[in-house]
Amino acid sequence: MSIRSLHKILMTAGMAAASLCALPAHALEWGVAAGTASNHGVKKVSVIAGWDRQAPLWQGDKWHLDLHHEVELGYWHVPEASDIVEFGYSPFLRMARPTQGGGSFFVEASVGVRGLSHVRIAPTKTMSTAFQFSDQLGMGYQWGSQQQNTVGVRVQHESNASIKTPNPGINFGLLYYQRKFQ
Repeated sequence: MSIRSLHKILMTAGMAAASLCALPAHALEWGVAAGTASNHGVKKVSVIAGWDRQAPLWQGDKWHLDLHHEVELGYWHVPEASDIVEFGYSPFLRMARPTQGGGSFFVEASVGVRGLSHVRIAPTKTMSTAFQFSDQLGMGYQWGSQQQNTVGVRVQHESNASIKTPNPGINFGLLYYQRKFQ
């Protein structure tokens, strides 16, 4: 990774962190995610900052639809090329159903954006562009007196939506944990 790429990523992350500090303190949650890609032995770990919309988008008798936002700073261990730093934003739609024990099961979906420090993930495979789209599907469980703990699994596909070819994309299976701090 070049000094210029690292500088851009750190500046973007700094601006995002500054904007997160402007959010109400009770809404901010921090988390970690980890997983592996479906090819080339790529592994990923991330730090996530998230927040929820104050009220549900829709409230039914048993289900409700929420909007959850996440900013992610990730690190890809790439065995066949240089490691990659990733920065992105994803708005998640979460359809949740409370349980009798006070928790909530949910399913979620998102289309977000990502920036990569560079694009090579193998000697013969490149992502073509540093700008990527991130499609994610997942499910999870929230619990605690104010639903402050969240654990879940996600499938993530990153690709450039054919902005430039080749557009091989990469798929990750991820496990994550987040906690709200008040």
